[in-house]
Amino acid sequence: GAINQVSTDSQVRRIVWITVTGNLFFSGRAILETVFAALLLGYWHHYGTVDKVFSHGWWDAYTLLKYGSELAILALMLYILQSRFSNTAAAAAAANGGASAAPSQKNGAGYQRVGEAKTATVV
Repeated sequence: GAINQVSTDSQVRRIVWITVTGNLFFSGRAILETVFAALLLGYWHHYGTVDKVFSHGWWDAYTLLKYGSELAILALMLYILQSRFSNTAAAAAAANGGASAAPSQKNGAGYQRVGEAKTATVV
C-alpha cells in the first residue's frame, strides 16, 4: 500500500496552517525583495553607483529582517508540527477516559479512508 493512505482532521488542519503560514511568509519575502530592488535601482539611478548601499545601515536592516524572518518561519513551522500532533493525541486520550485511542498504525479509529488511485496506462 501507499504511504499515508489515511487522513485525520489534525493532519488536514496542520497542512492548512503550514500552507497559510508558508504563503504569507513567501509573499512577504517577495514584497521585501521587490522593495529592496526598487530602492537599489532608484539609488543607482540617482547616484550612478551602488557602492554605499551595501555598507549603509539599510543593508544591515535588510539582512537582519531577511534572516530573522527565516528563523521565525522555521520556528513557526516546528511549532505547528509539534503542537498539532501532541494536542490531538492528548485530546483523544482524554475523550476516552485516559485510554490512548489516538489514530496510529495499529489503531485505525478516527481515520478516514482515502480512495484508491487509478493506474494510468503508458502507451
